[in-house]
Amino acid sequence: MKNKTLKKGLLSFFCFLLGCVAFYLFLAFYYQDSFSYGTWINGIYCTGKSVQQVNYELIENKTDWRFQILLRDHKKVELNPADFSYLEDYEDSLLAEKASQNPFLWGLNLFETHKKILLPSIRCDVEQLSEAILKLEFMKENTILSSPKVEIIETGNGYELFDNTGQILNAEYAKAKIISSILAGERLIDLDDGICYEEIAITDQMQETYELWEKVDEFQDFTCNYLFGDRVEVLDSIIIADWIAKTEQGDFLLDSNGNLILKEEMVAEYIASLASKYDTLGGKRTVQATRGDMVTIEGGTYGNQLDQKTETQYLLNAFLQNNQADRTPVYLKSAKKQGQDDIGDTYIEIDMTQQMLYYYEENELILSTSVVTGNMRLKRATPERVCYVYAKQKNRVLRGPGYAAHVNFWMPVNGNIGIHDAKWRKEFGGEIYQTDGSHGCINTPYDSMKILYEEVEIGTPVIMFY
Repeated sequence: MKNKTLKKGLLSFFCFLLGCVAFYLFLAFYYQDSFSYGTWINGIYCTGKSVQQVNYELIENKTDWRFQILLRDHKKVELNPADFSYLEDYEDSLLAEKASQNPFLWGLNLFETHKKILLPSIRCDVEQLSEAILKLEFMKENTILSSPKVEIIETGNGYELFDNTGQILNAEYAKAKIISSILAGERLIDLDDGICYEEIAITDQMQETYELWEKVDEFQDFTCNYLFGDRVEVLDSIIIADWIAKTEQGDFLLDSNGNLILKEEMVAEYIASLASKYDTLGGKRTVQATRGDMVTIEGGTYGNQLDQKTETQYLLNAFLQNNQADRTPVYLKSAKKQGQDDIGDTYIEIDMTQQMLYYYEENELILSTSVVTGNMRLKRATPERVCYVYAKQKNRVLRGPGYAAHVNFWMPVNGNIGIHDAKWRKEFGGEIYQTDGSHGCINTPYDSMKILYEEVEIGTPVIMFY
């Protein structure tokens, strides 16, 4: 019984062993026309693939790429392989690799991965490649600016130093390196190799220019952000470059200590330019009327007026002390809001043609009421202008030639002209103002005036127009 069991076991083991040998030999014959088990070439898994299949994958893996040329200033310039008929082919190296593999030893790769890096055979049109290299911008610049030069030039961003002493190529060396690198299949070509760039001797004149540039660069390296409401005016080298004094010949002026000279009048001119742009006091404004059209109003007591004298002195000191902090300017007269739109979204609108008063708070219409403005027949017309509520008073007696009138709510907006209730009137609006208007004030119904008085703050702009 034991002998029978032993014989069965030996027979089973022999059959298993025979099966393993058969499987191993099957794969060995299979790998005769393909790469062996565990083969990786240039990062591509090649087991069971033919030379032609792997060659196709390696070439396809390199689609849509370009050669990169690294210059001394760390800029990268690209060359398109298609411009000079560049082709890569791995068939020869793949055939050699395939020939080195013994298909009957594929089992060894079960314990160690077979990884290889193969180089392609390269073909390209060298004449086309030479033409493509010469068309590159840095090669054309090098041809034009082949002589060493150091000078300070004026640009749209202030003064800049032009210095090509470290950027002059030996064009022949550079071209030869690019061609040889491409033929070797190198994708990144570094020209800063100690050979391609020329070593230029610095002359005394160049050294003087370097020293002067340090002064110019330090002079114009100043920034100040002027804040006008939600707008920012940036003072930087673009403007400050014009503050450096120069001779009629265009040379920089230096004082007895060898320092650049500041044109102080340019500081005042800059502040004046800000005032011209952001002063709104007495100027023209175009606003959207509630009735639907755009109206233009000129003059009035509301607006911003820059204190140019104070700001000029501040900016001069800030520049000399290199104080580059943001600046909210000082005003001789200040509106509730700064910037070109100084009215904002909270204001009183008085449409004297339609005899209507509107009060907007944060762009929301809070009050709409009929009013009576200055008597047109007696030439007491309420003037068109942009002004503001500069006081608030209750139980005031208004006096003038031949009259005295008690009002419950008084809000002066322009001299003796103000907004107030008028209990003596039974009607408001319409054409009343033409013949029976006020002395110039804006007569308002009591209930509406009470709301207006409670809601409106001192300083609120008032727009009055026909």
